[in-house]
Amino acid sequence: MTTALTTPIMSGKEIVDLSRKHTLYEWSAQSKVDPIPVARAKGIYFYTPEGKRFIDFNSQLMSVNIGHGDERVVQAIAEQAATLAYANPFMATEVRARLGAKLAEITPGDIDTFFFTNGGAEANENAIKIARFFTGRHKIMARYRSYHGATAGAISLTGDPRRWAAEPGIPGVVHVLDPYHGIERGWESAESSLAMIEETIQLEGPHTIAAFILEPVTGTNGILVPPDGYLVGLRKICDKYGILMIADEVMAGFGRTGEWFAVDHWKVVPDLLCRWERSASGITSLSIFRTRFSTEDSPTTAIPWDARPRWPRFASMRKID
Repeated sequence: MTTALTTPIMSGKEIVDLSRKHTLYEWSAQSKVDPIPVARAKGIYFYTPEGKRFIDFNSQLMSVNIGHGDERVVQAIAEQAATLAYANPFMATEVRARLGAKLAEITPGDIDTFFFTNGGAEANENAIKIARFFTGRHKIMARYRSYHGATAGAISLTGDPRRWAAEPGIPGVVHVLDPYHGIERGWESAESSLAMIEETIQLEGPHTIAAFILEPVTGTNGILVPPDGYLVGLRKICDKYGILMIADEVMAGFGRTGEWFAVDHWKVVPDLLCRWERSASGITSLSIFRTRFSTEDSPTTAIPWDARPRWPRFASMRKID
């Protein structure tokens, strides 16, 4: 005779009390944290243990693009986990092959090579690593009104005040102003903003700059859509000086602006494009960075281990379908 062991369901207060006691919350004064207890979610809604329903306008961390608990994705994960949950990163699997081919169909221009990571910050970290190896240069340009992640390198790229507490960060990061200057000053033209960027490049030394990283549509710093001509002009400046253009589409990518990727609105093709777990609708942790240049042109030591389980990729492929 087998006796099933059941775990008592916790109340919302019990969940919050234990979570505050034993876990840390990001970007928060821990004594002020007041989280919402979540027990389940379906479609556009999530629920507390007591059954209170919320409309998930934020899509959790801006990632649940197709809603909670989509049966197609849940079933795909279950099937893949039962078949092959993990494989050595040096091996080839069908889901890896199929997802790479599928992504090559929807990414901008000639971008057709992909590297899978665990999170958006990690994608950005690897993108700047690749840029430095590929160009032989060390400086990375970024903008002040930006957020690129909280890991050591990504927080150094970040321009907003969240960077301050982590300084000094990694060397070689140069921040420049955005075309938007706040409520009082507003926007400047694409032309004048690009002129400022090119002047900064000249002063820093074009031969020292590996890449320029930016959010094509800025996320947590204000949902800032750049003026027409800005991304096209920045692409031309990068080409002029041999600087790689990195598009951080962690916030804006996978359909959130009405195109597959925000850069598609201006028909701009970056050299590297970084994505986050929105590619798997938040159900699994899967991020991607993509390159348009041949991987044979860069040293293999630039590519760290790809240690992602196989089923997040299967979930991502199902979501794209």
